[in-house]
Amino acid sequence: MRVAQFCSRIAAVAAALTCIAAGARAQQPTVLHVTAEDSTGVPIPAAELTVVEGLNDVIARGTTDDAGRADLAIDLSGDGTDVQVVMRKIGYSRGDRFVSVKPHQTLDVDIMVAHPTASLAAVRVTADADLKRKSYFIDADAIANSPRPLFDAFDIVKKLRPDMLTSRGGCPGIQDVWVNGKRVVLPLLPIGMAATHANVGMPPDAQISYIPITVLSEIAPEHIESMSYKDCWDTSNSLVHGNNALFIVLKPGVEYQQDVGSFVVDQSLDAKPK
Repeated sequence: MRVAQFCSRIAAVAAALTCIAAGARAQQPTVLHVTAEDSTGVPIPAAELTVVEGLNDVIARGTTDDAGRADLAIDLSGDGTDVQVVMRKIGYSRGDRFVSVKPHQTLDVDIMVAHPTASLAAVRVTADADLKRKSYFIDADAIANSPRPLFDAFDIVKKLRPDMLTSRGGCPGIQDVWVNGKRVVLPLLPIGMAATHANVGMPPDAQISYIPITVLSEIAPEHIESMSYKDCWDTSNSLVHGNNALFIVLKPGVEYQQDVGSFVVDQSLDAKPK
């Protein structure tokens, strides 16, 4: 009888310890060890860091120390998600890094931006050039600050930069799309939701090809670093299919694959379990 009671107490204690351990683990956040450097390897101190989920939902903030490092803790629900770490500091370009995170991970995140230059080149500004840039270019900050809902990259073009669809000088609008320096060649016309979504809010005089409709509907707004349209009069490049073309640069940690879309590169092999 006493042996049975003793064994029962041992089992109860073991169960309680297991619950306590599980509870302690559940309370452990995911930790991002962030290192910010410029292109010469010099640490960037006192830089503002934010962890963003989706397009503009900030879930953590921090500041780098003298060594350009900071630890950011985030609480995740479910099995995990994709987040972007954004670095900002006056004198430096914005830095981004996308990572896939899971609960209770410790993950190293490196952000590198261009080394700042002390000298400024001669500046020549014209009103026409400035207006054309506003119509034909958009970056991550302008996308994130949009008051309008954006579900994919095609929404960005239609809602925020409609001149890319009709051009400003009699050009036919976007005919080709380049993603991270590679031209996307598609064999099939868009169908289903992509084709239906394309016509919503489309300017009546737009003459774009089916390629941007298909490609842009596969790219998430938060994955884009910048988008730049080159019309038929542009002489800044000599690429074949480089005119009437949209050039998309994705943020570090993001890739694009035809028929898959944009996605965050899995960094689970670099993760350190806690």
